Amino acid sequence: MNTEKKSRSIYLVLVPHRDIRQKVQKYSDSLVKNSFTGIYTFPCVAPLASLSQPLNNDELKHFAHFLREATGWGKITAAETAFTPFPSGTDDMALFGPCLDINISEFFTQRRREEEGGGNYSSKIITLFSPIVIGTCLIPEYHKQQLRVTPWLNPLELSFRAAAVANMSWQPVQIDGEAAFKWKIGKLSWLQNK
Repeated sequence: MNTEKKSRSIYLVLVPHRDIRQKVQKYSDSLVKNSFTGIYTFPCVAPLASLSQPLNNDELKHFAHFLREATGWGKITAAETAFTPFPSGTDDMALFGPCLDINISEFFTQRRREEEGGGNYSSKIITLFSPIVIGTCLIPEYHKQQLRVTPWLNPLELSFRAAAVANMSWQPVQIDGEAAFKWKIGKLSWLQNK
């Protein structure tokens, strides 16, 4: 087996509780089982931001608190599916999955202004993802329409409180000439309730 590695990216991700990830995994498996082709597997996490470098433990805890505050201290829900552009390091790709009801961009912009000059985790954030999608699969942009018109594909409804944030490293690789991806999720920092 011949493996060629490419440059690695770092993302800040939301990691739902294991029970939710199992539901998302079953949904993802149904895409493969129903012979939808041209997709790549993705961990059952939701990318929140691309990072210039990993967040340290204190920064992860701070972001977990920030995210819980941004959600209004309530449950995080998903009632529909969506695509979000994903800079995978290869061709134009989109991440497909349940679309979470959290929008951190406006809240984050306000927080960043409040913390300017503070030398904090916000300086490591390159871009925020919007919409925020729990990954069921990674798909080339040109296949998006095919997935949109799939008649058996119903939205996956989710509702959960238990979740964590973590760093995730992401690296495209070529295995025997075929595109593939490697990832590793770091230490979890759980979102705390009020």
